[in-house]
Amino acid sequence: AKAKAKAEPKAKAKAKAKAEPKEEPKDLGKPALEGQYRSGRPVDVSALTRMSKDDLGLLPQPSKPKFRTALVGIYVRSQPYGASDKSSNGHRYDTIPFANGMIMAGMSCQLIH
Repeated sequence: AKAKAKAEPKAKAKAKAKAEPKEEPKDLGKPALEGQYRSGRPVDVSALTRMSKDDLGLLPQPSKPKFRTALVGIYVRSQPYGASDKSSNGHRYDTIPFANGMIMAGMSCQLIH
């Protein structure tokens, strides 16, 4: 019969978890200002038509992202700002917070319409 591995006591496991140094949050830079566009890199998307006015509030893209991602939005040309669920810059209200979450996790996130 195989011997079972002895489980660590809970107190010892908690002490190990506390002893590990926590990663300090990195200074990612300032969010984009009105009129700034930060979705142009790391992947070249210059061939695509940009429908949004700007990327207001989007954090800078990491220089060496763990993964390259894109958040794709729909823009209805016949509707003001692209649809009723958009803010004045053409992005959905939750687009920038979603993208910033991915950026803070070390991934790039380009906003594409």
